Amino acid sequence: PSEEQQQKSEEMAMQKTPGYETMTAVAQIANTHLLENAILNIQVTPKDEKEDVLLQLQTTEFLTEDTLLKNTYNLLQDIRQIETIDTFTVAWFALIASENTEVLTLTFDRQALQQVATISYKELPSIVTDYKKHESLN
Repeated sequence: PSEEQQQKSEEMAMQKTPGYETMTAVAQIANTHLLENAILNIQVTPKDEKEDVLLQLQTTEFLTEDTLLKNTYNLLQDIRQIETIDTFTVAWFALIASENTEVLTLTFDRQALQQVATISYKELPSIVTDYKKHESLN
C-alpha cells in the first residue's frame, strides 16, 4: 500500500478507537475557547457506554482563581453537550518558580455538567465532585 493509503487506514483505525471522537471534540472546544497550545493532554477513559475525560491545560496569563473558573465555565458550556462524558476533569497548569505546577483541578460528574447551564461561573466550586487548589491561587 502507498504511504497515503497506509495513513488513511491508520486514521480510520484511530477513529474507531474508543474515546477518539470525544477526544477530538474536546480538543476542538478547548481550541475554540483558549489560546493556541493551551492543551497539554487529553485522556479519555471509556467505561461502559460512557467516558471519563481528563483535560490538562497550560495557562500563561496571570493567574487568579476567578480567571480560571471563568475559562473553565466557558469550556463547560460546550463540553456538557457531549453526551458520552460521564465525568469531566479539567486541570490547569502554570509555571510557578519555573516548575509546571497543577494550580486548579475541578471534576464534574454528569449531573454537575447539566447544572452548568443554570449557574454562574462563581458557583462552579459548589457543584464539583472534586476541587483542588494550589496555594499560589490566593
